[in-house]
Order: sequence, then C-alpha cells, then structure tokens
Amino acid sequence: MMALSSLLVATLAQFPTPPSPAVPAKIEIGGFSMCSRTYQAINPDGWSGATDVTAERTQFETKKWDYQAMYLRLDDTLPDIMKGHKYEITMELNLTGGSGSPQLAFDPSILLWKASESKRYVKDTIWPVNVTDEYPQWITGGSEVPMTGTDLGDGYFKFSGTFTSTVEFANPTKSIWLRVYLSERPTDPVVQFNFRDVCFNKVAESWDPPPAVSSFDEKFTWERPPVPGAEMTTQSSCPHDEPGTTKWEDAFGTQTNVVLTTGQKILVTDQSFGGRTYDKIEIVEGSELIFSDTTIFLTVRALIVRGKLRIGSPTCRLQGPIDIRFWGSKSDADTLPGGFGTKGMAVVGNGEADIYGRRFYPTWTRIARKVRSGDDRVYLQEAVNWYVGQEIVLTTTIHDDTDVGQPNQNEVFTIKAVDPTGKIVQFTEPAKYTHYAGTEYQGEAALLSRHINIEADAPDADGFGGHIVINGARGRIAGIATRYMGQTNVMARYPLHFHLMGHPAENCLFSDNVARDTYFRCFVIHGTHDILETENVAFNATGNCFYVEDGVEENNTVSYNMAAYVKVIGTPAAGGPQIGNTLVSDANPGGLGSGDRVQPVDATAAGFYFSNSHNHIIGNAASGGWSGFGFPGLAEPIGEFMGMDFVPKSRTTKTFRGNMAHSSGGYWGAAGCVYVGGELSQSGSTITYESGRATRSTMVESNIGVQDWEGTQQWMLFENTKVFACNKGILHWGNRVEVKKAEMHDVARSVTLFGEIWLEDSLVNGVSGNTDAGYADLHHDGFAFYDISVKSLITNTEFRNYQSSPGSCKGWAIPGETLWTQDDALCGHNVINGSANLNLLNNIVFSGPFHSDEFKPQQISAVAGIKYTNVDFANYVSLKIVESGASRFFNMIDHDGSATQEGRPTVVGSNLNWWQVCDDCRFEPLWETWLCPKKPTAFPEREVAHIRVKTPDISWNSGGIGDANSCDEQSKGDWSNCDVGYIAHFGYGPGNSDVTKRSSPITSNQGITGITGRGWYMWLNGGAPKKFTIQPAQVPNDVVLPFATSYPSGTTFTVTGSHRWDASMAVTFSLAASLDAMLADPFNLYFFDGENFFITLKFPTKRYDLNSRFERGGYFIWDVDSDWTITVEASCSSSGGWCSSSPTERVPEWTKGCPVPPTDAPTAIPTAVPTAIPTAVPTAVPTAVPTAI
Repeated sequence: MMALSSLLVATLAQFPTPPSPAVPAKIEIGGFSMCSRTYQAINPDGWSGATDVTAERTQFETKKWDYQAMYLRLDDTLPDIMKGHKYEITMELNLTGGSGSPQLAFDPSILLWKASESKRYVKDTIWPVNVTDEYPQWITGGSEVPMTGTDLGDGYFKFSGTFTSTVEFANPTKSIWLRVYLSERPTDPVVQFNFRDVCFNKVAESWDPPPAVSSFDEKFTWERPPVPGAEMTTQSSCPHDEPGTTKWEDAFGTQTNVVLTTGQKILVTDQSFGGRTYDKIEIVEGSELIFSDTTIFLTVRALIVRGKLRIGSPTCRLQGPIDIRFWGSKSDADTLPGGFGTKGMAVVGNGEADIYGRRFYPTWTRIARKVRSGDDRVYLQEAVNWYVGQEIVLTTTIHDDTDVGQPNQNEVFTIKAVDPTGKIVQFTEPAKYTHYAGTEYQGEAALLSRHINIEADAPDADGFGGHIVINGARGRIAGIATRYMGQTNVMARYPLHFHLMGHPAENCLFSDNVARDTYFRCFVIHGTHDILETENVAFNATGNCFYVEDGVEENNTVSYNMAAYVKVIGTPAAGGPQIGNTLVSDANPGGLGSGDRVQPVDATAAGFYFSNSHNHIIGNAASGGWSGFGFPGLAEPIGEFMGMDFVPKSRTTKTFRGNMAHSSGGYWGAAGCVYVGGELSQSGSTITYESGRATRSTMVESNIGVQDWEGTQQWMLFENTKVFACNKGILHWGNRVEVKKAEMHDVARSVTLFGEIWLEDSLVNGVSGNTDAGYADLHHDGFAFYDISVKSLITNTEFRNYQSSPGSCKGWAIPGETLWTQDDALCGHNVINGSANLNLLNNIVFSGPFHSDEFKPQQISAVAGIKYTNVDFANYVSLKIVESGASRFFNMIDHDGSATQEGRPTVVGSNLNWWQVCDDCRFEPLWETWLCPKKPTAFPEREVAHIRVKTPDISWNSGGIGDANSCDEQSKGDWSNCDVGYIAHFGYGPGNSDVTKRSSPITSNQGITGITGRGWYMWLNGGAPKKFTIQPAQVPNDVVLPFATSYPSGTTFTVTGSHRWDASMAVTFSLAASLDAMLADPFNLYFFDGENFFITLKFPTKRYDLNSRFERGGYFIWDVDSDWTITVEASCSSSGGWCSSSPTERVPEWTKGCPVPPTDAPTAIPTAVPTAIPTAVPTAVPTAVPTAI
C-alpha cells in the first residue's frame, strides 16, 4: 500500500480538483469597530441604569461623588478577546459639576478586567467578594492604559487608548468591565460623567500561526482506519462501462413515472433526466439501473429498488457530481412499498443497492494546533485529500453544546486553500470561536462535502425529509453526503437505515458517508446483524444519531465514525440526581407537537446509541448530545421483537475500544459523555423510558433467545477511551464494569461506576490548559465513592491538576446564605458552624458519601498504585462531615499507601475516633479522616468489617423514604436524633483505665462498619433487648471479631444460627466455660460474664475464598453476604421487647495489646489532634470486672 502522501498526489491525478492557492505564512486579521453598544454604568453608590451610548448626549449621574473612577460594563457579546492582540478604546467624555457649569475633563486611564460568573459577586455590589490572583483576570495585566485626549470644542474631549490583551477570553458577554480612572479627583462632590460614542475597536494585525502541540495523547491510543488503497486513486470494473446497456433517454424519453422491466439494463447519462421531476422510479427484480460517471441531477419522490441500483462499485468510485433530490410535503401516503411511506428510496425484496462516491481520506481527523477566534486556518494531525471549495466542520471544545444560554460553537467553513502537505487547510472566513488543541486533547475536523449528494429537495419546517431504507438482499453505500434527511418522530424514516435484514448473505455497509442537518437520526441498524458502519460523519442531527434500535442487533461493527452536534427531541431528560424522568412515547406516533416524541429515548439523544452493547464499537468520536455514547437497559426487546425471550441488557460489550467523547452531559447533573443507564420497555404500543439509575446484570448467554441465568458473570469493558469537557466522564449504572486505559480531562467527575467496578491504568486530569472549556472554577471530583452494595477498585491511575479553586480558602459571605470560612492552610475543606465540610467550589480526588443514614457503607472502596501530579495534599481525600451513617462509616483501603502517601497499606476511616483502633493510627485534619496501618508489625492484619444488628429499635429502613420524621429521609442532613446507642472498641470506655470511648453512634437504621483488631462493644440506650439478631455480613475468614453487649446479671440465653438458603447449616450455640474457650470455638459457643454477652462473629464456613471477593490486579474487596443470621433470645422479664432490669454499661477490657506507633511515620505530612467526639451516652460506673481478652 502506498504512503498517504503518494496517494494524495495520485488522487489528484485521477480525480481533477480546483487548484489551491498557497496558504500564506502569516494570518492576516482585519480590525473592527463596535460603537453601537449597550453598557451598564456603575459607581460605588450602585447602578445608574442602562443607556445606549450612541445617543447624542449619554450621561450617567452620580450623587455625592467622591471618587476618581466610573465603571462601564459591556452588556453585549464581543468577539473573543485574544491574548497578545491589540485593542483600542475610544470615547467622548465630559464632566459637569453640580451647578451645571463645565469642568475640565481630566486625563483618564482605562483598566479592563474579565469578571467571573455572577456567583462571584454579592448581590448587586460591583466588587468580587474575594479578589484572588485569578478573579478578576486583568485583560490589561493589571496596569492602567493611558488615554490621550483631544478637545472637541463643545465641552467634550475625545480620548483613545490602545492595549494588548494579557488573557484570552471567549464570548465575553456581560463580563468585560471598563474602569475610567481620572488622574485627578474632581473638586465638586456632585459630578456628572457624560459619555458619548464609546467604541471598542480591534486593531488590524498580522498573526503568527498558533504554536505546535508537542504530543496529543498519553494513556489513550488514537485508533485509525487503514489508509485506502487503489479505490482512492483508480477506477476499474466500472458498471457504467459494461456492455449491453440502454440509455435512459432512449428507453423512457420524458416519462416521469417509470417502471423498468425484467431484463432491462438502463444507463443514466448527463442527458437522461432533463431537469424533470419524477414521481416514481421502480427498478423491478431482474433489472438494473446504472449511473454514468458524469454530472447527473435527479429529482424523484419514490425510488424503489427490487432489482439492482448501481452507482459505482467498490473498485469504481464515481467523480460525478451526482445529485439525487427527494421531493414531497408531509404525507401519510405510502408511495414506497413495505409501508415505508414516501419521499425516499426503499431497497426491498431481493433488491440490491451499490452507491460508491469518490473516496476522501480521512473523512474526519483531529486538529493539531489551537484554532483561535480570528484564525483563518486549521492545522491537522493527518494529511487529507480535501480540496478548495469543499465544506468542513470544526467541533466545539467547550462543555456546553446544548444551545442553552449561548450558541453552540461548532463551525462550518468553506476551504480556501490546502497546503501541499495536506495538513493545513485555510478558510474563506475566519473562525468565530476558539477550538482547542493541546497536549491533553484536541477538537475534530470533518469533511462535509462529497461528490454524490442525496438530499431532500429543501429544508422542511415540519422536519419531513427524505430517507433511505435497505430491506432487501444487499446495501452498500459509500462516499455520499445526505442532507435534510429523516422524518421527525416517524419510525423507520431515517437518513440511512438497515431494516430487519437479519444476517444478510452479502456484506452490507455504510462507509465514508455524511449525514448532515438531519430531521431524525443518522445511521440506523434495526433487526440486522453483521453490518459495517465505518468512517461516516454526522453533523447537526436530531435525535439519537448512530442508532441500534430494538435490542436484538449484535455483531455489528461501528468504527471510526464521528457524530457532532446532536440535539434532543422535546424537553431533555433531567430529574432527580439518580431518579431521572419517566418518559412515555407520544400517543400519536409521528406527531410533531412541541416536545412530542415517538421514541422517549430521544430525550437523551446520543451520538452513538446502543440498545444492545454486544457489538464492535471502535475508534469513534462523539461531540455533543445528551450523552456521547448511550446504552439504555432493556429487559426484553422492543418494537418488532417485543416479547422475545431475550434480555438485551444482560449482554456485555463485545468491543468498546479507542472511542472518544466530549462536550456532552450538560443537560442533567448525572449525565455523562458515556452513559450506561436508564430502563427502556414497551407494553402494547407504549414505550416507556426511565432515564435514571437502573440495574444491569451482564452475563454469558449461549445465543439470542436463550438466557443462561446460571452462566458466568461478565463485565462490560471500556478500554482505551478518551473523554473531555464532560459533566461525568463515564457513568455506568450497572452491576459490573471495567474501565481500562482511559484518559479524562476537564470533567466534573471522572466516572460514576456502580456494581463491581475496576478503574485501571488511567489518567484523570481535573483541569486542562483549555481556559475556554467552561466549569474551570467549579468543583471537580476525581472519584466519589458510593455508600453501599458496590465494590470500587481503582488501581494504577494518575490524578492531575486537582487544586483548590480560587476563593475556596477565603471567607466570603452571600446574603441570606451560610458564612463559609476557612484558614488558608486548610484549603481542602470549609468550616460551617464549626463542623468540617466539603467546599463545593473545591477540586477533590477521592470523596466519601454523606447523604444517607439508611445506606451505611461496607468495606467497598479500595485503591492502589495512585499517582498525584499537581494536586494539593489537602485535596487528596475529602469527607463531608454530617451526622449520618454514610459519613460516620466512610472507609477506604489504600492497599499500598499510594493514595494517602503513607508509604504502607493503610485503612482510611471517617473523622470519628471509632476508626482509631490503636494509637498507631493518626488523624489527618486536612481530610478529617483517620489513617491506620493495615498490616501492623507482629499483629494480625486489619480489615474493615460490616455487621447488621436488629433490635426493637434498629431495623432495615426504620421509616419510609419521603417521611420527614423517618430516619432514612435523605434530605434530613442530620440524623443525630435517630441515635439509639453506640458501638465502641474493647479497651476504651467505662470499665477501662482509659474511659474515653473510641466509638460511633449507631442509629435506628441497621449497619455497623469498622476496623478490626479489637472486639466491638454495643451499648443500646433502650437497655438490653429481649431478642436481637446479628449478621456478620462482611467479616473476612481470618478475622477474629469478638462482639459484646450488656445484659442484667443472671440473664440466660438461647443462641441459634441459621442460613437463609441452607437449613443444614442451622446450629444452636452453647454457653462456654470461659471467654478463651468461646474464641477457640467461634461457631458453637457464646459466653456471658455476668454483665456482658459475648459471641464471635464469623461465617460458619470458609466463606471468603477466591470466589467470594472481587479481585483485579492482585487487589481485592471482600463480598457482602447477609445469609447467615445469629439470633440471641434472653430469658429475662421484659416489657416492650426490652429486659425490665437495666444493664450496666461497661466496655470489655482488651489485654492483647496494640502495635507501637511507627517511628517511620511520614514527617512531611502534618498531624493534629482531631475534633473531640461528644459522648453520646452518660458513662456508668462498672460494678464488676470482666474476663479480660
């Protein structure tokens, strides 16, 4: 195969193109003058109102003026302010004293700055609440720009000043402030500043090209299609050269309703159609319609293919140009067979369609240098064979591609010149927006022009365009451009569509095509397998674009495509943080009322949509959309396959590799560039989509239609993936997922992954060099751990550029809101009313849950091989401290000490001293967490265990969600009134020399999580329960975990154990002669010392083997299993479920010692004594000495 540069030369020789002028070395940028502006004028007394400064005599009056400055805010959109470029301010200014007499206009200076969003300001005051090095950003570098004045003779002076911008600022809407500063203070305390003809001008310049980018990817490997061979440079075996053809004009003359007959082989030439409009052209079985390689223009309402349509071939790409236009207004009529409506082409029966236009390569690529506002060219990473006069699109590189609040920043250009290298393309008009290219990521450039164009006859206000459906024996369409195609909300009316073909006998494909300005979708695979969709480009699409429809479609290859600027239909799905919306299909399919949707998933329109993930998805790029890649869950297929015994959502990814997504997820706080979520179902004709969190259990199936529920569990795998400028990078609401070799930049949160998850060998970059991306000053999460029933393992991953946001370490008040204050040394957190809390403006790598008391974390979070680059130590870990089980029992295992920088395996626990099992643990005040060595010398390895106790006042879900008085209401924020007692480590508290308990409150919601190494003592405020149950839900096999709780002297017990599914495991425990005897036989004995009941919490079999933990890369997280229950019944007089006599509060002693605090503890990391934990229950004086353990 030839090198690409040689292919480009050969292509131009075979397919002549317009000559290209040379691309000039310099970028010539013209100037502009903008004087018709609306401004706000401000002085220290407040707003003076808005006035059009082009009026004859504009004035802003100040009262009791005692300052030397007036402020003007530019209230409309200016072109981008470019760093290093020259601008000029001109104005006519007059000062009038209180008496109305003219005063001398003192020489002013100007000082411009870029202000941040309104949240940086306190109500209507003009000064930022907190002025930092970044906010505001001085456009003039913080220095004043002198202005020279000329007396106009009418009391006004004309001033002008030129400056070079020190920042780059895109879309400066209502954010550029002009401070007119007088060199002398006016003598009259009441002064009028009269402005006239204030202008903001750009000085014409010659720019150097933007600097080259040294590298384009780190973890990610950009996967590209193979360079084409001979089909790009030569033609051979062309259908139009075959013998035995009859010219169209000879066979049909001027007919406009044409049906070929069997055996006919008709050749279309440039003389065939004569500008006529055709109602129908039907190619019957056994006939052929062949297009010549010449200029052809066809307008037709219905093109029906039962025989063969041959417009080029795989070895004969046509130069044309060939244009096919579908005409007709909106109609329910079926002029196409098979119920395919009208205004399009249908390939049905044994029909075959081959359409091959001139080959361009690549169809899309990435830009190699930043395109600045005003630039007239783009530098590309690959050589292209595009040419003068064609159109290209540059994709947005900001977060927001929603057209909400500001226009989208995708831009279409006409090519003016192409450099001989094929890597520099000049435009006829300069860029309006900045398109970022840096070492982190780069936007895309795509070719929109082709030599075969198939379009609707005109843009249609009803969204009723043309469509192409392949429902025959074969469809191969390559090298065409479609426009105004698809029919909004009409199913099966898509631009390019494989329909119910099963497993085609022939290879079928859509390759190197364009779908532009679509009315409904782009490229669709429906009820068809083994299809190839490759190197296609979609731009400005309505609804889900690359679309796999009903949930049965598998083994298709969707590769090296690009989708950009994808728009939802109707109101975008949003809703609660996890719940989302319930969306139902429109009752009138095809209706075009506001917000109507025949398919509710179009409220979450994605560039790439897969109702079944068992396909090959390789090397694609998605820009914009509700999400870039969408994977809804289907419990059974919908549409034509409704009722089929098959579970699409159980199918895992066959291949998901080398894909990129950006600039999406902005419609909803939980949306992401890759979104695996929602539940799609159909009942009758109604399709329902629950857009939020849904379960998704992936496993092996033998084949479609046979569900192997006992089969091997499978993980969805996303490998070699790049996401940037997203809300969430990858959001996966499923049961099992692995993300490997991912690169993420400028994301509000890198990933949200549910179930058993593994994030491996990845790069998460909080903030890139793209200052225009948006969200740069908002809170960024590296990874937020969940609270229950998941297993999150993060290994060999680098987190970069997580630093405290400007303003997050200073005190600043917002009227009517809480005062947030913080010492500079503690930038990772804020203090509200004395309690440490996460600052939502800060950027945190690892954060813990806090929102619920009902859902208490088990040991479900673990990390290893973590690397930090340019990350503040305070921002490594953050925990919002509230009185909830989620916050109290937050924990994380740092398997190698890399995440905590402890240099040893470390257990991380919340701020409560419950996590200080021994004195070798230390408190980290910047994180509000405890750090304990996991493998202390000469002592057993520590684990994190989780148990579930049920008593008369502790249950699972103590109230009901939505009940404001319940203890599981997530909006409460403070569950301290739900406390029913505490859990404490043996050896600390009443009955011990150290009476300070190391404890955590426990609430009426089940669940206790803590570090092992000592026994656990439970005290209940209600006294001693007549009956309670306990489940050692997560106690690793090698851990010895004694448990104790207090009972009145003389109490006897009946203790039994039972398994939910295995009755043979039932056991009745006996009273041990001593505590040591009980510990030696944990599955058969309990002990009572007269004050405390003891039992060892163990699972009765070797539960935690290799099949009982989630393990990847040599690290693991233990399973949680609540099938084993120990029931304790006390023989005591009782009332209301409690023993009538009160027990004595006494924490058992601990005589087995503790590790000595390490002498090699890190010295560079500060340590401090934690905030004291209040004692929840008054201590009682013990009346007996227990048996020591």
